[in-house]
Amino acid sequence: MLPLSARRSAVRPSRLATAAATIGIAVALGTTGCGAGQISQTANQLPAVNGANVNIDTLQLRDVQILYPEKDAPTVFGNGGPFELAFVVANSDQTAYYRLKEIKPEKGSVEFVEGSDSAARVIAPGQALSSGTPVGSVRDSEKKVTAELTNAGDTVAAGLTTDLTFVFEKREGNGSWVPAGETTVQTPVDAGAELERQDVARNAEPTFYNQHHGAVGPGDSEGGTPETGHEEGGGH
Repeated sequence: MLPLSARRSAVRPSRLATAAATIGIAVALGTTGCGAGQISQTANQLPAVNGANVNIDTLQLRDVQILYPEKDAPTVFGNGGPFELAFVVANSDQTAYYRLKEIKPEKGSVEFVEGSDSAARVIAPGQALSSGTPVGSVRDSEKKVTAELTNAGDTVAAGLTTDLTFVFEKREGNGSWVPAGETTVQTPVDAGAELERQDVARNAEPTFYNQHHGAVGPGDSEGGTPETGHEEGGGH
């Protein structure tokens, strides 16, 4: 029989190996669980767009918004329109055909200026239908229509949302169209036209000069005569 010291040295490496293996499995399981959690959290994230996003069965409405009028906005808002609608409807079903039947607003009516023929609003499997082009976006791949909201009264205002109800139909095997449900979207008004960048320094907070010297700034004297300095493109 081996001495006690020899038996202890023979057992110790085995215990150490078992402990190391146990720790390794725990770390591996912990890493796997964390990774799986991250995937599940990001899998259903919505795109970073300004409009509203809603799902109805296999249809996804994305970036639904009312476009800010490009011209004479105060008059357009005062008259309750006409406002152009922007949205994308994607059909993720690989076999079914859908059709956007109509859009019902809180007040007034929505007319399809382009796409008045219902056949133009059919969304084929794996395809999308869009209306309008929000500021900063480029959409060339979708089938396009133009939808316009009129007589909306005071239900449309910048900074608020208005309810638009999208009504869909689905094509049966015999070619007939049947109701496919509807969804109401709280629709915002977009931020308006992009403004041209102006690289002009402005005082964000009150300073000694604009508090006590009227319009006189750091580069001017109190008498209105500019102080000597370096001008852009000038000499030293």
